[in-house]
Amino acid sequence: MKIKHKLIAMSLRKQWKKSDDNRDKDNVISDKIEVIKDLSYGKYGKWNLLDVNKPKDAEGKLPCIVSMHGGGFFYGTKETYRFYAANLAERGFVVINYNYRLSPENAFPAPLEDANNVMLWIEKNAETYNIDTNNIFFVGDSAGGNLVYNYTEIVTNPEYATLYDFKPSKLKPNAVAMNCAVYNLSGDKKDFTYDAYVQNKEKYGKYLLLGNYLTKDFPPSFMMSAPNDFLLNQLQPNADFFTSKGVTVVAKTYGTKEDPAACHVFHVNLKLDIAKQCNDDECNFFKGYLK
Repeated sequence: MKIKHKLIAMSLRKQWKKSDDNRDKDNVISDKIEVIKDLSYGKYGKWNLLDVNKPKDAEGKLPCIVSMHGGGFFYGTKETYRFYAANLAERGFVVINYNYRLSPENAFPAPLEDANNVMLWIEKNAETYNIDTNNIFFVGDSAGGNLVYNYTEIVTNPEYATLYDFKPSKLKPNAVAMNCAVYNLSGDKKDFTYDAYVQNKEKYGKYLLLGNYLTKDFPPSFMMSAPNDFLLNQLQPNADFFTSKGVTVVAKTYGTKEDPAACHVFHVNLKLDIAKQCNDDECNFFKGYLK
């Protein structure tokens, strides 16, 4: 780990947390949702904790959304996404909201190992928390969208999975949503995000050329962005590429250029009408793939 990466990460974490706390000010979790907090899914202490969000009055097993948070691989926790996760649960899902190890303290593939351990935890604990393992869905935004893309390839492409040291969970998502996602990491040495995340480029650089490992077995994918999202230019080319590989894709943009709130990861700002619309659309998309 380079000291400069640590210093940059510490500074940005403070800035972004202040912004996120302001965004979520006055938000509350519905009394219709039960949140079971701080369950351990791995050996890395606070970085391997998860929360289970589920409707209190639901009967029987429920479909499950696993949320992989964003933050450039170096920022964010489940607390940052607690209102978002509980809000999704209101739509009839068990929602798993979890911490994973962050860069630069932890490099690739640590977040993918953590994602796999979350899925192994679900395998073992599905009965306890009324999770229907036949109906698993992933959501992720920004860097979390990249994690959704990457981990989903691991569980749907056996050849790609052999590159990793861990055995993938047997659970596969029925469908996924990638929100304002980083589909393509640049590999540019001037890119702090990539440089801090991929610290052994000789070994792992090729792993992150995700387009090389995409197959028709990748599940149906909801992709979204907004006119003022700095990653908007990645949306349509990747939607087209996925489609060319035989993957079912719905690609949408929300809001207008004139609306400054129609920006990166707007969907987590639950005060916005476009956030409600997007989250409704994604959950309805998932419900179309229930087994």
